[in-house]
Amino acid sequence: MKQDSYTVNSATECLAFARFVERLFGEHKYLTFSWRIGEKRSIDQNSLLHVWLTEYAAHLLDKDKKRVSRGELEGMKRHAKRMYYAETGQPWMVHEVVNPADPEQKKRDFTSSKDWKRGEMYHFLTWLQVTAAGDGLILESRGEYAELQRKEAA
Repeated sequence: MKQDSYTVNSATECLAFARFVERLFGEHKYLTFSWRIGEKRSIDQNSLLHVWLTEYAAHLLDKDKKRVSRGELEGMKRHAKRMYYAETGQPWMVHEVVNPADPEQKKRDFTSSKDWKRGEMYHFLTWLQVTAAGDGLILESRGEYAELQRKEAA
């Protein structure tokens, strides 16, 4: 059985993972691991982000959301990231892009939402919902994001 990821969130899971690693090492004698700290963000949140950005762009452009172009959606993503970063200064929002052919050429750019952790995405979505409401647009909470909101309110 091939398993590409393993979630360790308890002492029992930690022991199970150690046994799993020992078994793999005994069989293959060479292993490489990478890890991520914190819960994974679900695709559901990323899908909701793109739905909301499309709705927000349509609202600002005064057009039907089905008529929002890829370029307009990309512009909305960058605008929202820029505004969020300006208000919060969250370090995970930006990274340094380096030209390998000329390492002296560097620039700061926004990170991709697909790389954000669940909590980071949650905070961004919350900010986006409040910001859109200030512009007269109500963004409906759905899916995992709505579930996380209910848990936080409890």
